[in-house]
Amino acid sequence: MKPIQTKLWKLCREITFKRYGNVCYTCGARNLEKQNRQCGHLFPKGSLGALLKYDLRILRPQCFRCNINLGGNGAVFYEKMLMVEGKKYMTKLEKDRIEDKKENIKAKDHYLKLIDEYEGILKGMS
Repeated sequence: MKPIQTKLWKLCREITFKRYGNVCYTCGARNLEKQNRQCGHLFPKGSLGALLKYDLRILRPQCFRCNINLGGNGAVFYEKMLMVEGKKYMTKLEKDRIEDKKENIKAKDHYLKLIDEYEGILKGMS
């Protein structure tokens, strides 16, 4: 399972950085690279189930300080998402987060499906 998750996370990072660039979503730090270029989650990754852990809707670039030292800088992240994406978008994410905890999905099957989907997204971005 670990190789599948590693591949999926690599795809998530690649898509996120192509979509949003190298600017920290929460503090605005620019030219993120190497260790200072993180892919942060709107909600703490450890609190997410298989359904949302690799969901592109909740991923944005973050600097090391915001993602690691500030634990994702969640309040700022949430407020900016609300401002940029809107209330309807955030309400849907909140509902999906509740369902994520209730759902009993087979993680491996879901992850393999996401890999196919995300590889298609990347091809379309080229």
